[in-house]
Amino acid sequence: MPFRTLTLARLGRPWSAVLAGGLLGSAARIGVGYLIPAAPGRLPVATLIVNLAGSLLLGFYLAGREQTVTARLSLQFWGIGVFGSFTTFSAFSIEVFHLLGQGQPFTAVGYIAASIVGGVTLALAGQRLASVIR
Repeated sequence: MPFRTLTLARLGRPWSAVLAGGLLGSAARIGVGYLIPAAPGRLPVATLIVNLAGSLLLGFYLAGREQTVTARLSLQFWGIGVFGSFTTFSAFSIEVFHLLGQGQPFTAVGYIAASIVGGVTLALAGQRLASVIR
């Protein structure tokens, strides 16, 4: 079997859509981080904002998405690429670890609660909003 080079064309459209969406989402994510820098021992506001906003937008998107062939690429681009790279569970986890290590257990617990309860609540709110607009 001959060696084949890996190209976006070989990866196919879904991968290309995820990569393009990921570029946009991660650029937006880092932009918010630069606009709202985190102070040691303080609530990581930038990550909280992107995770909550991403939950709202993903809920809105999923509720309004058409179930068609082109919607699959839309899901790859928006749902997985843009919103998946905009929100960040890994940064959230590291920030909780840092808050605990800096002697801020109440801030860490509040951050966890706000992220989880707020994220689910805003995803549901996004779905409701999309259904009202339709």
